[in-house]
Amino acid sequence: MTDKQLELIKKIQELQMAIEKRMDDALPKVFAKLSDQVIDLASNLSLDAKDRAKSLKEMIKLKKDISDTIVNNSLYQAQVAEVVAGFDQLAKLSNDYISVILDDFKPKTELYKAILETNIATTKDALLGAGIRNNFGTAIQEVLKDNIAGIGTRSELNKTLRKFIEGTDTEKAFLERYIKQTTNDSVMTFNAEYIQTIADDLDVQYYLYQGTLIQDSRPFCVARSGRFFTKEEVQAWPNLKGWQGRMAGTNSSTIFIYRGGYNCRHQLWPVAKEQYDAAKERGRAGLR
Repeated sequence: MTDKQLELIKKIQELQMAIEKRMDDALPKVFAKLSDQVIDLASNLSLDAKDRAKSLKEMIKLKKDISDTIVNNSLYQAQVAEVVAGFDQLAKLSNDYISVILDDFKPKTELYKAILETNIATTKDALLGAGIRNNFGTAIQEVLKDNIAGIGTRSELNKTLRKFIEGTDTEKAFLERYIKQTTNDSVMTFNAEYIQTIADDLDVQYYLYQGTLIQDSRPFCVARSGRFFTKEEVQAWPNLKGWQGRMAGTNSSTIFIYRGGYNCRHQLWPVAKEQYDAAKERGRAGLR
């Protein structure tokens, strides 16, 4: 690997992590505003046991308004916009990386733009669409249902809602895991799909599996990190028995995009045949 290739991989990885970190850092404020909105919406719901039937009906009507609070949260909307804006930057850096391998590389503007736009739409749908709305609305509905039996006070209900939405020192906010994983996977999957589209276009046959090993990296990634592989070898990985975190639909084509699976921090980077051959001579090709 040349210094320029390694420099660009580092820049791409730093940008990926920066995009994800901005979302992570904003979530406490997003959830604080969200709990205020939900508490306000539920303020007129009777907690008197005698009104339980009426309250259940009102709660059903409230579900849509509660579901909409997350996707209408202005701070959250701004963070989602930042995530998808980062895709364009990742695409440009990825083009730069391929240009180092092939001096005459010229991006197919329309094709690569379509990949960019499709991933932006998919990410927006995952973070702002029906899935997150229904997930949040149904969960809050269950919390309310458990607290309208006349056994608690309004302040106790509000405290319960705030803990559920914002989290505590010992429990994560209800939506935190979903938003973080969706953001992380969207960023990494876009970058992988964009690069692989180019690689397929150029008939790339050799790859480096490179990324960040973290404390809970799965054995699948540990065995491959920093190693060089042929395209044929990578295509055979899905034949392995299911590994921890493997994404549904992983096959000989999608393995280049899904890689190790959920929360995978690695990418398959195209490399020149000469680089693969040199790595093989140094014992850096194939599994550890």
